[in-house]
Amino acid sequence: MASFRDRCIHSRQGGRLSSTTTADIDELVAGLKDRPRVVLHFHGGLIDDTLGFATAERLVPVYEAAGASPVFFVWSSGLLETLRGNLPQILNESVFRTLLNRVTRYATGTVFRQPGQRALGVVATPTPRAVAAELAQVRAGQEPYARLAAPPEVPPLSDAEQKQIAAELSADVELAERTREIVNSVLPADQPQTTEPAVAARDVIGGRAAAATLMSPDVVADLAARAGTGERALVSTALVVRKTVRVVAAVVGRFRQRTDHGLYPTVVEEILREFYLANVGAAIWDAMKRQTADTFAAADDEVRAGRYFLDRFAELLATGTRPQVTVVGHSAGAVFIGNLLDDLVRRRAAEDDPLPADFRLRDVVLLAPACTVGQLAPVVRRQAELFDRFRMFTMTDPAERADHLVPFLYPRSLLYFISGLLERGPSQQSVVTPIAGMQHWYLDAAGGTDSDDLRTFLRADPARTVWSPGDSGTGLRAGARSHAAFDDDPQVLESVAAMLAD
Repeated sequence: MASFRDRCIHSRQGGRLSSTTTADIDELVAGLKDRPRVVLHFHGGLIDDTLGFATAERLVPVYEAAGASPVFFVWSSGLLETLRGNLPQILNESVFRTLLNRVTRYATGTVFRQPGQRALGVVATPTPRAVAAELAQVRAGQEPYARLAAPPEVPPLSDAEQKQIAAELSADVELAERTREIVNSVLPADQPQTTEPAVAARDVIGGRAAAATLMSPDVVADLAARAGTGERALVSTALVVRKTVRVVAAVVGRFRQRTDHGLYPTVVEEILREFYLANVGAAIWDAMKRQTADTFAAADDEVRAGRYFLDRFAELLATGTRPQVTVVGHSAGAVFIGNLLDDLVRRRAAEDDPLPADFRLRDVVLLAPACTVGQLAPVVRRQAELFDRFRMFTMTDPAERADHLVPFLYPRSLLYFISGLLERGPSQQSVVTPIAGMQHWYLDAAGGTDSDDLRTFLRADPARTVWSPGDSGTGLRAGARSHAAFDDDPQVLESVAAMLAD
């Protein structure tokens, strides 16, 4: 009997083959000849290789019982380790807690006041002690300020308001002390400050600031480079003040644009974006997505796993074998599937590719997809060309909000975190981005053309979406209440098995 690992294609950085060989893929594809159903499964990007193989071992009997021959793409990102290791440490840093208090204070004084109350450009704020008391609710599992509702219209932060906030922060003794702690952790008190920022950057990247903060190395290097002798932190504090005012303006802007995730989560996200982006997984998230695209790239010095598999599979299809093919992607596996479909489009247009011109997938199944709305919308627009049926199993927004990525500290799910922080726009700047697996973006009438098209597509057929926990009303069900649970949820697996047997 074949081992479950014989059903796996194991890739590494750049989508190159890892423990799997080309001979392994040749044998795997040969074993699919004349099989009636094939499932290509793409696990999520949070898990490592070991858990990827464990997922394959667990799902092989599920797919085989439904009459399908599974192929698993196993890959790893390291994102989960970064989030689990860094986020709790960051959110407990003294400097982060000070920034959280100050930004929350000014955000409540602007966002939640009626526009007319801000006409004079004066920010009326609660005291730092009152804010601290509210923020302390996090330790009891309560979300601070969850009861507040923003007015229908939120004006942008005015120049007068920004000047007032900057003046008050400049006189903030606690903020200056937190800045001094960071600077002093990089440069000993008796060491003159260099005028070369690159030297300070090397010191920070080398780990000398780790004891004080996990702020992005470039931020800490900039703080150190600006520090002078004597009262060294004064210039550095001015930089922190400017960046903090920018965070307040960003929070206000998100409420103005209706892209906020609630006051407390939005403040956390914007502080992380401005001060900590390098250490909250943004680069890993980008690299992980590149890996799912690179695996279909043309081979250079090394074979690319996804491309080699599709080369061999296309040759098999050209011999007359025509199984019903279903692709299943969990979380970032949806990004993987989007790149696979792009490669199928490329192959259709290539005159020398063996892929039969009429080949199409039977089902596209997404489990809590972490791809963006902008990535999924082009896929569903090409349904008639690429696949027969689409099914998405993902959480309701109340369940998504209750699935806390970092309990007691960040009271939203992984998809909220990706949407609010990790995704980047065309200019490679971190921007708030609609994520396909979030019901939040379908309940809101905003979102642009892609959101409108995807919303229309999903509503056209009730079977296309199963909001968990719940059912579609068409026989498909889901009981998952956490992002990680979808590929292990009995109701989801029963529904997918029923689709395969249909």
